[in-house]
Amino acid sequence: MEGDRRVHTKLLDLNLDCMLRILNYCTEEDLLNLCRVHRHLRNIIDKYIFYVKTLDVLMCGHRDCTRINKRSYYSSISYVTRFHIARNWLHGRYREYEYYNHRQMFPTKILLERDLLYVSHLDYLRVYARANHEPVQRRYLQEISTGSRGDISSFAKKGDTIFGGRVTGNCYIWEDGIVHEQQLHRVKEYLHCVDFEDDIYVTSTNVCAKLWRRTNELGLIYLEPFAEMPQEYKVLRLAEGGERLYGGLYTDVDRYALREFDVESGKETVLNSNTLSIYDLLIKDEHVIFTANFDTTCRMYDRRSNRDEAVFEDPFDSSFYCLEYDGVYGLLCGAKYHARVNLYDIRMPKTYQQLYFPRRSKRARNLSSPVYSLACDNRYLFIATDQNIRVFDFKENCAESRDYRNIFDDKRSFRSLQ
Repeated sequence: MEGDRRVHTKLLDLNLDCMLRILNYCTEEDLLNLCRVHRHLRNIIDKYIFYVKTLDVLMCGHRDCTRINKRSYYSSISYVTRFHIARNWLHGRYREYEYYNHRQMFPTKILLERDLLYVSHLDYLRVYARANHEPVQRRYLQEISTGSRGDISSFAKKGDTIFGGRVTGNCYIWEDGIVHEQQLHRVKEYLHCVDFEDDIYVTSTNVCAKLWRRTNELGLIYLEPFAEMPQEYKVLRLAEGGERLYGGLYTDVDRYALREFDVESGKETVLNSNTLSIYDLLIKDEHVIFTANFDTTCRMYDRRSNRDEAVFEDPFDSSFYCLEYDGVYGLLCGAKYHARVNLYDIRMPKTYQQLYFPRRSKRARNLSSPVYSLACDNRYLFIATDQNIRVFDFKENCAESRDYRNIFDDKRSFRSLQ
């Protein structure tokens, strides 16, 4: 014991350069074990080794203050912990939670912030607080509803403003606890999506899409239409600043379903993305757009080259219903069947990195739900199905690793999913 202590002491007495030279010979597993030995060793390994290793890791990267870190409840985690969590994302090690079971099937939409989770169900929107001991609290803090009936099909939140739309075409703006309602489309039209940026609002139904300008008069909020697009858009997203609008058609026989609009001039541009139908759309930056498509692909379109720079295919030929992006290289796609979520690396478009299958619920009657909405931070993945919300905690290791990276090479794993 005394000899071990002397060796231990001599190692800690080395200067930083010598220490790093020795640590360079260690494997990643050795480094993780050394972090448990002594606080001084952990600080050095964290600051000088895992800081670099975790700059661009999937789902836990910290380069350029990514969008996923801005909504992470545990934003101040160490680089050693980041590396551990990122490895769990890739290896399929997590603890699974099940929340908010309901008997009536409904295409729930969710939105995640650092301290809150917003969940739509039927004609109301509920707000849940994040928790320390589990991903989210089971009792809601607030329920946002109005006097009008009709299922909420879409909602968006920017700052302290919430814009929600019902399938009946009735929409509302919620601010400071006050609700302003307005019938924006005919009742028989089915409203697909809503979005807004500053004072520009957009809605889309199975008949047309409309642009609205917000006006305030005598304490009342009113939306006035100023442009209309006579086609069925499944999804519409306003770019930051509200100068451009991107839309995905529900169907286009010529396979050019991705469109761009100049909000002020009303000019429409058909973008060269080869897809028949778009179910979800996510704006990466001023140049790159991700689309989730009916044709079993997710596409990364670049405005500079006017083409799809990467195409991510589903291994089971399933349509993608929704998207989520970590801000660096990680792309999550929600599939049509079995509440499955695929993880992709946008640097490697030819293969998926991992597949996540929620376990079969004893309460849920439907075992093949689509993923209607996705949300994540660097630790948790939230999956909205038609009867509940599943949450995966990647910091907590599950006894069983659900690793499907080589699913088609492992016949036993493949049969278990059929």
